[in-house]
Amino acid sequence: MVNNRKKRMVALATTAVLLSSSAIYAAPTTKTLKATFNGIRISYNGQIKTDEKEPFIVDNTTYVPLRMVAELVGKTVKWDAQNKQIIITDNGSSTTSNALYEQAQQQISTLTAQLAQKSLEIAQLKQEKTALEEQIKTLQNSKSSSKNKDLSDLEDQIIEDYEEYKNIEFDIQLSGNSSKISLKIKVDLDDYKRAWNKLTQKDIQNYIEDICDDIWDTYDSAKIEGYIYDTDSRDYLVEFKSDSKKKLKFTFDNVSDTLEDLEKDLYSYYKDYLSGIRLSSIELSGDRDDIVYEVRIDYSEYKDEWKALSDSEITRLMSKIYNEIEDEFRDADIEGYIYTKSNKDLMFKYYRSSSGSDRYDRYNP
Repeated sequence: MVNNRKKRMVALATTAVLLSSSAIYAAPTTKTLKATFNGIRISYNGQIKTDEKEPFIVDNTTYVPLRMVAELVGKTVKWDAQNKQIIITDNGSSTTSNALYEQAQQQISTLTAQLAQKSLEIAQLKQEKTALEEQIKTLQNSKSSSKNKDLSDLEDQIIEDYEEYKNIEFDIQLSGNSSKISLKIKVDLDDYKRAWNKLTQKDIQNYIEDICDDIWDTYDSAKIEGYIYDTDSRDYLVEFKSDSKKKLKFTFDNVSDTLEDLEKDLYSYYKDYLSGIRLSSIELSGDRDDIVYEVRIDYSEYKDEWKALSDSEITRLMSKIYNEIEDEFRDADIEGYIYTKSNKDLMFKYYRSSSGSDRYDRYNP
């Protein structure tokens, strides 16, 4: 035990000599030192480092193995025995790390400069984009204004050419754009009803087609739709629309013509409906809100047959006529009557309740 302690003290003495800055130049000498080992540990960046040679204390000074400390901070330690020198140099990994760091810094500087240049280019492009958008907006407004002016000029021309037709004065309006044009034609039938009634459907179609042809002379590919509207009755008289081939489709909404056509159909269907009795006529009158239908029977000829009819048989005829009229004019209030042909005495009245139930009154002529 004593021999081991002596050897340990000698080794410590030797280490202490190596740590002394004057050991390189001083003449060789031997000293005996009293060292204290207290289990001293070295912590580097939070990690405990161990070595075969434990740090120790001599005269209140802590001595640490040089090689361990140097290698911790990335240095290489060599002993030059011939010259009795401790040589400390930077190791290769540190040099490489520094080079990589400098290279990375240079790349960051380059990328930062490039990013600044790109940001400048983006800002310039945004300015150019804004300027172009303003230019496009100005051109669109100018183009739209030009189109509206052209349409307004066309409207003036059409009014001049077509505001009067067959002794009827019309108010004509155009709106829309080059692809779709609305043609609105208004007439006051309180002033021109007699002249309007003289027009045939063909007359009206020719009138509208001529106007549309003039529109197509300016807007060749435009789709046209519109109507003729009676400002007196506030009713649409004619509606029309063109297809892709410039062919116009018409819808005539003249109540008097519809009623006339309908009463002819009704008489054809129901003139022999009542058993043993031929109806003299079926007549319709009224407008879209109120329609009256009157059935005429020659009572002097069919007196006995009429008396033989039950109420349900007569009601069935009047109900069927009612349904036919309702199919054409769903919102109208409808009433039906049966009169004698000669003196027009009332024989039967038919109507429906608000719930749709049949209601009737039968009279003796």
